[in-house]
Amino acid sequence: MRRAFLAVAAVGVLLLAAAVVVSRPTTRTAVAARSKPATPYEQAVAALNAQSAALLSGDEQGWLAAVDAPLKKRYRSMFRSLRALEVTRFDYRPGVEQKAGTKLSFRTEISYCLGPDMCPGSAGSRWQEPPRIEQRLTLRPVGGRYVISAVAPGPSDDPRRPVPWENGELVALRGTRVTLIAAPGQRRHLAQVLPVAETAAKVDDRFAALAGTSQSRYRIYLAGEAQWRSWYGGEGDNWAIGLAVPLNMHGIDVMLRMKSLAGNPVMLRVALQHELGHVVTLAGAYRADAAEDTWLSEGIAEYIGWSPMRAAETLRRHSVRWALNGGARPRSMIPSQPGRDAPSRAGDAFYGLSHLAVDCMARKYGDEKLFTFVRLVLTQDNEYDQAARDAYGVPFPAVDRACVKWIRQQVL
Repeated sequence: MRRAFLAVAAVGVLLLAAAVVVSRPTTRTAVAARSKPATPYEQAVAALNAQSAALLSGDEQGWLAAVDAPLKKRYRSMFRSLRALEVTRFDYRPGVEQKAGTKLSFRTEISYCLGPDMCPGSAGSRWQEPPRIEQRLTLRPVGGRYVISAVAPGPSDDPRRPVPWENGELVALRGTRVTLIAAPGQRRHLAQVLPVAETAAKVDDRFAALAGTSQSRYRIYLAGEAQWRSWYGGEGDNWAIGLAVPLNMHGIDVMLRMKSLAGNPVMLRVALQHELGHVVTLAGAYRADAAEDTWLSEGIAEYIGWSPMRAAETLRRHSVRWALNGGARPRSMIPSQPGRDAPSRAGDAFYGLSHLAVDCMARKYGDEKLFTFVRLVLTQDNEYDQAARDAYGVPFPAVDRACVKWIRQQVL
């Protein structure tokens, strides 16, 4: 052992000596290399890199050092919001520069991660990579360094823009399991929502254990009407009261419409458990959206949202009865999804019928097998029949036929 160690050490010395002999510059060359100034573009990029490092280390003054005076308020809010959201990554990827006098302008892509769950390991597909936003930045020299003097959205057509922390002041309240974030106008709701959200998180944690998607912390945005119509691209459905927004394969944010939930503790609890239910059942999904599986993603979220209440006991049972009595006898437990202009009652019935379909599978096969089926379909993109055979040991048409009959017995 000692002989081998000495041999390796000797090789290291030889390599080092050879490197010194070959690469030693002359005094004139060394001075020239040290004195070569960085280009304006290199200085601007260095300022952005230093700003990113300051954010991750919690250095607010270092973060603001890269910002021109008129933008300091905006960037101070951004810093505090990102720190409250437990930012773990914030990388600028600048594009090609454009010069206008002493100013530089370029499009930059920002990759970011919030908390330990969003970016758990090496990325494969783009959906597995950290979320991104695009900006067009202008930097100008001030006091021998470059600072951000203008910022605008980039050309990206990402429908989830703008992200809430990108522009404007936010306030945050951290609990044991959740972080609540709101615009200042919704500050009054934070203390009211926190205990309900903490209780909801504990319920969802139990289901997350079945799904294999335990979360270190949940992020919940409390939106006023202005934020509801703008954050993450805005929501146009008039009957919607909550959203789960997938940012990448592992990161999902929740947004609640406080106009519809404030002062209604029952629906607040259900909405929280429902939307956090999307987090624990869609985390790790191969696709950002699977429209044909909406009944299952909403049905399992309803199952979690109304827990421990059964589907036939919820407030949606009246809309379900209205839907079943007003149309042809359904041939499948999978309900037809209403269009965007459908009445709110149709949407209510869709959620109720989806809940009943999931509740049927839970009653017949148990929660463990149900969550195996959900995982195989929603996160691993299996066909229904293969997922049913693997989870339940029977083909999906058999499950479907039995549940259609069971659903009518529960409601009619």
